[in-house]
Amino acid sequence: MKTIPVVGYGPAHGYLYIHSAPRVMAKNIEWSLDEALGHSCNLKWSLQSLNPGGMRSELSWNGLIGTGSRLASVLRGWHYLIFEIHEVAAQGGEGAMYMHTPELGLFHSAVGPHGDLLINENQINRILKENMSTSKIVEELENFVGKAWDNALEPFRLGREKSLAATDKLSV
Repeated sequence: MKTIPVVGYGPAHGYLYIHSAPRVMAKNIEWSLDEALGHSCNLKWSLQSLNPGGMRSELSWNGLIGTGSRLASVLRGWHYLIFEIHEVAAQGGEGAMYMHTPELGLFHSAVGPHGDLLINENQINRILKENMSTSKIVEELENFVGKAWDNALEPFRLGREKSLAATDKLSV
């Protein structure tokens, strides 16, 4: 008799960006990720210029649907981490996005096959029913798309791009 895997059904892949983690936690974070993924991930850490004493790393992973959720669950227990996870489901299914900062906590949203965040009609109906002013409706919609998390992570994303651009330059 065949059983359904614990994590999910079907292939998925994704990216984990640890934007900032205290240096002393790096090895423990790796051990947690190794257990969640079921294999050794051997992260390459570099200094995080936006957080003195902080380190950054990233990981491309393959697994079953739900692996992103498992990674987010493991990492959210490390309070000082700033990270984001993108899970893409194979064959055009729904993926997921997770964003975390110590101040805001964990944000999760379903992601469509084209990379757009999904808000279902029940969520929209609730927002419209519970909020009478336009500004409250806008505020609630911004919460559903994770605007506060997106704003908090953007400087780290830009720092990552600058760091990648610097390593791509050839010295003469």
